[in-house]
Amino acid sequence: MHILLVEDDESLYNLYSTEFDLSGHSVAWHKVGTGVIDRIKEEKPDAVLLDIMLPEKTGLEILKDIKADSTVNKIPIIMLTNFGTQDNVHEAIENGAEDFIMKHNVVPEEIVEKVLSIVNG
Repeated sequence: MHILLVEDDESLYNLYSTEFDLSGHSVAWHKVGTGVIDRIKEEKPDAVLLDIMLPEKTGLEILKDIKADSTVNKIPIIMLTNFGTQDNVHEAIENGAEDFIMKHNVVPEEIVEKVLSIVNG
């Protein structure tokens, strides 16, 4: 499985990518809010882990853009954030996110398990 992680925190990228690597999966990193759809088209990931708070564009705006693009809108998007207000969760799910993960509530192994369960149905 190949994951695109859209996250501006390099330490979290390192943490999550190590866990995915240990599980036999690859992770590509994109650290800004712009250019995500182009990166998805280039990487062709099985799923996208998308942070809400990003430089240049929010994850919720990116989610809407992804779901509006017929060439990439079938790829599962899992929101990843520390800002899980009810409004953010509701907006993410309403706009097509598969799930919403609170970074401070999970360990990297649980994120891998969650992504695998979503991708594998």
